[in-house]
Amino acid sequence: MTAARFALAVGLAVASLTAAPALAQIENIAAISQQDQPLLLEADELRYDTRNGDAVASGNVFIAYAGYQLFANRVVYQQSTDKFYATGGARLEEPDGNVVFARTVRLSDDLKDGFLEGLRVDTIYRTRLAANSAERNGNITVFEDAGYTACYTCRRRPDKAPTWQIQARRIIHDEDEKTLKFEKAQFDLFGQTVAVLPDFSIPDPTVRRKSGFLVPTFIASNLLGVGVRVPYYQTLGPTADATIAATPLSNQGLFLDGEYRQRLASGDFMVRGTGIYQLDPGAFEESGGNRRFRGSFSTVGEFDINPEWKWGWESTVTTDRRYLSDYKQTSSDALTAPSTLFLEGLGVRNHFEARLWAFRILQEDYTSNEILNAPAPFSSVGSQLQGKQAYVHPTIDYEGVYDGAVLSGELAYKFNITSLSRQETDAFGAMVNGVLEPRFRGVEGTFSRASAEVSWRKQMIGPLGQVVTPFAGARGDLFFVDSRDPNVTALEDDPIALRAMPWIGLNYRWPWLISSNWGTQTIEPIAEVILRPDEAYIGDLPNEDAQSVVFDDTNLFGPSRFSGYDRVEGGVRATVGLRYTLQTYTGGYLSAMVGQSYHLAGRNSYQVPDILDSSGQSGLDTDQSDYVASVTLDTNGGLAVSAKTRFDEENFSLQRAEVSASARTGPLSTRLVYAFLASQPDLGLIDDRMEIHGAASLRVFDRVRLFGQLRYDLEDNDVIREGIGLAYDDDSMTVSLAYSQDYSGTPDEPVDRTLFFRVGLRTIGDGTITTGLDN
Repeated sequence: MTAARFALAVGLAVASLTAAPALAQIENIAAISQQDQPLLLEADELRYDTRNGDAVASGNVFIAYAGYQLFANRVVYQQSTDKFYATGGARLEEPDGNVVFARTVRLSDDLKDGFLEGLRVDTIYRTRLAANSAERNGNITVFEDAGYTACYTCRRRPDKAPTWQIQARRIIHDEDEKTLKFEKAQFDLFGQTVAVLPDFSIPDPTVRRKSGFLVPTFIASNLLGVGVRVPYYQTLGPTADATIAATPLSNQGLFLDGEYRQRLASGDFMVRGTGIYQLDPGAFEESGGNRRFRGSFSTVGEFDINPEWKWGWESTVTTDRRYLSDYKQTSSDALTAPSTLFLEGLGVRNHFEARLWAFRILQEDYTSNEILNAPAPFSSVGSQLQGKQAYVHPTIDYEGVYDGAVLSGELAYKFNITSLSRQETDAFGAMVNGVLEPRFRGVEGTFSRASAEVSWRKQMIGPLGQVVTPFAGARGDLFFVDSRDPNVTALEDDPIALRAMPWIGLNYRWPWLISSNWGTQTIEPIAEVILRPDEAYIGDLPNEDAQSVVFDDTNLFGPSRFSGYDRVEGGVRATVGLRYTLQTYTGGYLSAMVGQSYHLAGRNSYQVPDILDSSGQSGLDTDQSDYVASVTLDTNGGLAVSAKTRFDEENFSLQRAEVSASARTGPLSTRLVYAFLASQPDLGLIDDRMEIHGAASLRVFDRVRLFGQLRYDLEDNDVIREGIGLAYDDDSMTVSLAYSQDYSGTPDEPVDRTLFFRVGLRTIGDGTITTGLDN
């Protein structure tokens, strides 16, 4: 036997003996051995016995072939028995990165079967399998007295037990089925046996999708009872799969859920259904779930038409409003479930989007103590919520920038069409001169609007670095009003209304740069003036998409502060501001801005109330607006702070504030958010609102952290939400135990108390226990 044949045979033999997840398999040894590929053999000594044909390579044996590299102390080929041996330790490195260690290797004459002792396998999937011995027969490899773990970092501390390990009397790998079967197994945690496991099998790490049962989830709740969710995953070809789960609940019966997923050439979609026939419907009488059958259906899809266009949908329907939250199918903060059908196009300089919208209300009707109810004959706040929710059919947006200069400047355009219907008038009360008057978030009927806008601007640099930007634009709106509530008399009687708004303005900035050896500073005064005619039809047209007027530094400059198209700002207005920026060469950053706006002539759009009177508390309803300011600080050393504030222009009292800060020092990470909103009687808000939300995480040990959160109402001195937890995290396992209390529900709803326990083992799965505790 030649040395080349000897080296090739040994290299391929060791490769053929390995098993996934250990190594990539060689399906046809003979075919590969005939390939004309370069082979390298190195050894301190190579002896060949011409009488019996035995060959021995010893001392730092190295064989490289077809991407495989074999390192061994001694390799023997016996021609009389046609067998191969590697003794004194062997290591095989595969082309894909897997590494196999063995104390001894013995192979059969056909190179397909063999035996290894003292085996350890480190795979590219960051898993490890070790065994006293391994024997391969055909496509089956049996590991005796074996252990399996996904703790990759454990290899750096071989003297310590892995975080977790599954030890088994026998682990059987089936290459055809691509499974690992564990017999007489036990689960070890930090070197201690914590559970004896029944025989089970899992897909080997080379498998991304395989049918079978998934890790169960345990549930305990005073309303639902005790149960366990047992999911089954089924592959349906290379592009589809499904998950079906059954959850027997001791109090309510059998809860079923199923999900189907399909990927096509142009996109993918999902459908999911859940349902239960309740044994004790009365347990949910407070939440409106007092019925036998409860369930939901949801679907999501998105498909590409071509590289620029796509379409899709999202929809959720339920038997009742509180079903999803009662059975923990959504977060407790979710108030609506959207349904939409959309078409979207994205070009280099333009964007198109069309959508139909409907929203399923996920909260029961309630009685509010924070917002004034509307006077009769309008329904109270919190009642008939689903009827007050609008259906949008459709909303269409198209915007872009003209490709080319126009009068040496940039020309942009926008188009919007919105049409919606509402079955119930949504009204609340506002105190005006001691009298309770109605204000309307929405009116029963159908309302449509088509808007078109074009704008132009040009930026010029002055001789001293001044930045001068003249701009101009115009917008036209066509309204179609079909009000069906005879009690709402404020809207325009004419069903068709046309509104136009042109503008022209100038923005002036003069940045000053100060450079030093530690960084740069920029001081930039800014001034802007805009000339427009008065806004028409104020209070005579519906206001659906411009109800929010948040005056802050982000919209201090610009033609309008309204959030949508239903309102448009008019009159002559000037705005001044000052921006300061500090940038250090070490990465630290500070930015601050302060400004104020002035109404100079014409009618102030924010002073004249509309059907909602959303602008009366905006800070822009006087000739001199409130002051707005912002600060952003990032030290690049663990501290980051951002703040946005608005102060009254007369007495400098705080009207609105949003402050957030995060810090990290050593093992402690914290985040704090403060929010303040002054009372707005014109919007029905009786009292100030002031909240603080804090969260912290403390790493008490290398992989153990303590975390908690608190949301507190500073105005009413009430806790809204609180929680605490303990977690362990490493590269192979996550364990967390958390307890939370949520008081944010309506007064009729019980406090949501939840105990959450989760265990996640990489490559094995996650197990979760969630316990809901009543008052």
